[in-house]
Amino acid sequence: MNFVCALFSLGALACTAPPSGDEQGDDDIGDTDATEDTDEGESSTSAGTDDGDTSSDTGAAQRPNWHEDIAPLVYEHCVGCHRDGGIAPFALEEFGQASAFATLMHDAVQAGTMPPWGAQETEDCQPMHGWKNDMRLSDEQKQLVADWLDLGTPEGDPADAVELPEPPSLELENPTVNLVNPAPYTVGGTQDSFKCMVVDPGNEQDVWITGMQIVPDNAEVVHHVLTYIDTESVTDDMVDQNGMFDCPGGLVSLDGGNQISSWVPGGVPMQTPPEVGFYMPVGAKIVMAYHYHPTGAGDQVDQSSIDLRWTTEEPEVAAYAGVMGAAFSSWNVQPGPNDPPGSNGIFEIPPDISDHLEVFELTVPSILPPVEVFTVGSHMHYIGVDMKVIIERDGEELCYLQTPNWNFDWQRLYDIDLPVGELPTIQGGDILRLECTYDNTLDNPAVAELLAEQGLDEPVTIGVGEQSLEEMCVLLYGVATNLPIGDFL
Repeated sequence: MNFVCALFSLGALACTAPPSGDEQGDDDIGDTDATEDTDEGESSTSAGTDDGDTSSDTGAAQRPNWHEDIAPLVYEHCVGCHRDGGIAPFALEEFGQASAFATLMHDAVQAGTMPPWGAQETEDCQPMHGWKNDMRLSDEQKQLVADWLDLGTPEGDPADAVELPEPPSLELENPTVNLVNPAPYTVGGTQDSFKCMVVDPGNEQDVWITGMQIVPDNAEVVHHVLTYIDTESVTDDMVDQNGMFDCPGGLVSLDGGNQISSWVPGGVPMQTPPEVGFYMPVGAKIVMAYHYHPTGAGDQVDQSSIDLRWTTEEPEVAAYAGVMGAAFSSWNVQPGPNDPPGSNGIFEIPPDISDHLEVFELTVPSILPPVEVFTVGSHMHYIGVDMKVIIERDGEELCYLQTPNWNFDWQRLYDIDLPVGELPTIQGGDILRLECTYDNTLDNPAVAELLAEQGLDEPVTIGVGEQSLEEMCVLLYGVATNLPIGDFL
């Protein structure tokens, strides 16, 4: 069975990081000197007000203000990345820092680009479930940020500061083992890099993984980390003398692979539902696909590690993670209006079209009983802009996920907020449909950046595959079942 391991993240806090070194270096928002020029207690956006902190009528602190209203919101949703030493280009831990970037923060919040959470409810997609660790701001919270900016970002009285929320613990409870990357890796230049690290977990008997957490060594450059199990040690023939190999785009094709999870800055540990675990036989390897983002300030060295928790007792239900869709071929891709004449369903994205649609359909074999889905995610490359995951059952359409503002840099897996026994299912007779939309025009900034990297001036026809100038339309999923699900899907 051939599995494509693509980026996903279970239960991760949302955070901000620039998608490319060039953007970080060229944009004024990445200049941390802006915070140094702002006096403590004085906002760079409050010019023209007599006093940004008190009401002229009552002397009471204006609301909303930093200490009573905005700081708790920022610490809950932003500081996981926007902190000293974090991967974000600027910190938001202090009033002066947040005030200096208040306009940027407001615009990103109102646009929904920050916190970066792709799963959205739309007119076409209303899932019957919520998401664990959903970091989106409510409409009321967005209005709070807008009101704070309108008032000139008042600081308020430090004596009235509310207790800041404790961030979720980033430590995995009771890890069985900590595995350090086999060798240091140097991150330099201006381009992102993808490097796969392979470690031997050292289990002397078959075990079931119930928890995982990446422990970053250099948080300034580790953008995200995909983790999975190489059950047949296929990577033994892929690694170099340092126990690593290049994996462009963070994708690796393995026989006998099983995904576990991945990590983004501020991400809480992955933990399976109760009585569920990922099987890891003796001799298996742990593979971590690192996405490194350079700081633009010289070489940085990283040698991160991973905490794993496992049990030797077989759980009631096994966890299985896999992918479905168009990854390396046009298999099950449906005919479309932009297909070449005479073709009968081909994955091909023509140039200069902003809303090209590719549809993948799979009818689930009727002999498969219902299996519960506990996590889902979408995967495309840089040309993708929208993806929907739909189940057709008994004449009804059930939308499990839509990511209408697709961003390759912030892809993840979304945990469904329901207990085992109440989770949505995939079952025999279902028609699984993936609808992927692509913008292959110069109006898509990702296209312009890709073409520049390839020395091209105009968009080109994009086929299916794992290279930068190729695309995919793939569902990532995790199910709780004791069935050999790979034989069915």
